[in-house]
Amino acid sequence: MIDIDNKRHAVANIKIPIIFTIIVFLIAILTTNGIKYFQIKTFNLSYNNFLTRMNETITAINLEGIDYFSSPLYSDKELDDYDLRPGKFLKETVGVSQYCGNSNSDCFAKKYKYENGQPYTPNFKGACAILKNGISICMIPQIKKENITGIIDVNGTGAPNVYGKDLRTFEIKAKIRNYAPEDDENAGTVNVADPL
Repeated sequence: MIDIDNKRHAVANIKIPIIFTIIVFLIAILTTNGIKYFQIKTFNLSYNNFLTRMNETITAINLEGIDYFSSPLYSDKELDDYDLRPGKFLKETVGVSQYCGNSNSDCFAKKYKYENGQPYTPNFKGACAILKNGISICMIPQIKKENITGIIDVNGTGAPNVYGKDLRTFEIKAKIRNYAPEDDENAGTVNVADPL
């Protein structure tokens, strides 16, 4: 006859590894989800901080008495070379650790994808650089009444390189003249107003 106590011990010995495996699996899921949640929060914070800092920098230009429409953030026409406009602004005002000119070159990762895993090819247009805070950026200045636009990777060339997570587009509201330039060519004050 088979000893009933031995059967109980055998069943108990099987349950322990199964329970342990389930616990480890649940911890792994929770940890992975926690890491993903923290990563997304970090990317969102970096993106929002970037937009806040850019808006503050643009406001500081206005407060220094520099005519926004004479600054590197504005152009009356489409540009073939972004170096003299947003490139100058990034290098002299924002600060870059690596400048790539009119090409994303080494300033961005080589490959990007959508969240579903499909390949994504970003539109790298404008002055491109890696900022001192590690953000990769390509930036187009305000052209006439169009907004300042661009693309950033909030953690530079580092993973995950996914559009909508670390890679995002941005837009900063255009400024408008509150006067006709030909009416007041010698205006030494800031003559900008936000659109309504």
